[in-house]
Amino acid sequence: MTYILSSRKKKSMKTVLELWKTRLEEHVKEIRSYSRYMLNDHLLIVMVFLLAGGALWYQSWLKELPDNFPAAILIAVIFAAVLVFSSVRTLFKEADLVFLLPLEEKMQGYLKKAKRYSYLQSLLPLIILYLVLGPLHLAVAGDGTAYLFTGIVVLSLNASNIECEWHLSFSEEISSSYWDKAVRFALNAAILYLVLSGTIVYAAAVGVLMTLLLMYYKKTAKGKGLKWDRLIKAEYRKKQAFYRLANLFTDVPKLKKEARRRAWLDWTLKNISYGKNSVYMYMLARAFIRGTDYLGLFIRLTVISGLILTFTDMSLLASAVLAAGTIFLTGIQLIPLVKHYDMLSIPDLYPVPPELKLKSFTVLLRNILLVQGAVLSAVLLAKAEWMEGAAALVCSVVFVWIFVNVYARQRIAKMNHRG
Repeated sequence: MTYILSSRKKKSMKTVLELWKTRLEEHVKEIRSYSRYMLNDHLLIVMVFLLAGGALWYQSWLKELPDNFPAAILIAVIFAAVLVFSSVRTLFKEADLVFLLPLEEKMQGYLKKAKRYSYLQSLLPLIILYLVLGPLHLAVAGDGTAYLFTGIVVLSLNASNIECEWHLSFSEEISSSYWDKAVRFALNAAILYLVLSGTIVYAAAVGVLMTLLLMYYKKTAKGKGLKWDRLIKAEYRKKQAFYRLANLFTDVPKLKKEARRRAWLDWTLKNISYGKNSVYMYMLARAFIRGTDYLGLFIRLTVISGLILTFTDMSLLASAVLAAGTIFLTGIQLIPLVKHYDMLSIPDLYPVPPELKLKSFTVLLRNILLVQGAVLSAVLLAKAEWMEGAAALVCSVVFVWIFVNVYARQRIAKMNHRG
């Protein structure tokens, strides 16, 4: 009898581990399939130019840094902000609440592999940050010994933060996660700052506090069952975040689109003339304003480029290139907006020619990108950089015309041919 129970237990454990392997393969396959559309040739070319320009600006900025620049504080805060959001990718699905709940006691192997994968996955942004912030530390401190040790500390803190986040997921109170993030952010920042400052003893003392916090979370989670609803919702949000990003480059059937009211932008819709020839213009403009993806993308890229233009002194050519690059990055990610309503059958019943949708979209895209170019030019003009502002404005107008009438039309034609 004991042998039979033991063999059944081993079989169920093997089944659970095979489930993780299957889901991980599906997850990686999905990421690779969408990455082919996201990392297309055109985007890579623009990214290379932007990275090269950013590297040159970063290098010149480092040369102008004063000796008393708080590099250690800045580096510690940036790393702490990233570390505090480290979490476990469980790859759970909605059906698991029914089918895996009876196997909860045998999920340890599955969850162990999930933690290991989550740790390895979270290393990529940390490595990129480490490489980017290294020159900043060297420019101020002049010695890289402390920074090398900081890399080891970051790896250790990453594991601790993932463990804290996991054990906190057993808590009954969701609000406790906000306090936890605030506490861990402070501890992470303090440890990294003290390490960068060379005060290892004090850093170790704060590290003890982090260890005690982790031990406390482990103790409070002991004996509690998995919060399946919360874990499934967390995994769902992460999946949808990736789908929203991929949807900017290609159609994602699994993306569940959401809408927000944004009444403060209703005046833009009132400017669209009433009539059957404006039906697609109104629908697409409404999707742009109330969708959760497009408007946010437009605002983020505009604000980032605007801040770069505000706080840096750029040449005439660099200003024009930055404006054009921002418009290109925005434009290529707004092109999928043209197919926003393709999953619905009602638009096919409208008594308007199909060509009207393409015409309406290109006009809308042109207006959006022109507004972005005007805003970036206005930033330069507000700094009394008249030539740079004029160059950015002229370059924006010319680039928008070429992008909308040549590139966007060709891209949409290819999308229609595929779909």
